[in-house]
Amino acid sequence: MGTPKPAVVFHQDMVDQAAENLPPQEGLNNLAEFFKVLTDPSRLKILYALRTGELCVFDLSVTIGASVSSVSHHLSALKRVRLVKYRREGRIIYYSLDDDHVNSIIKFAWDHLGEE
Repeated sequence: MGTPKPAVVFHQDMVDQAAENLPPQEGLNNLAEFFKVLTDPSRLKILYALRTGELCVFDLSVTIGASVSSVSHHLSALKRVRLVKYRREGRIIYYSLDDDHVNSIIKFAWDHLGEE
């Protein structure tokens, strides 16, 4: 079963152009998962905390006021969509933003919400 066609298309050239610009479904699924991860306020707190530099799970726990277990769970989701990365130093794992794009995404979204 395909998608039903509308009875009338007013601007076929614009419809064709829009359809050609749609990314593949797998890419859309990945993008949806990315944004889904950002819907949790605790995860956003973690990202904001990491904007200042790398922190271990214990420091993040204190910073955002959540249990170590909860922070670890959130970090797993953030790593899955490449928002955070980590490095090990002995027995301690330090987390940081994956790259400067993550910082930009947060800043642009915040600025957008502040627009009148």
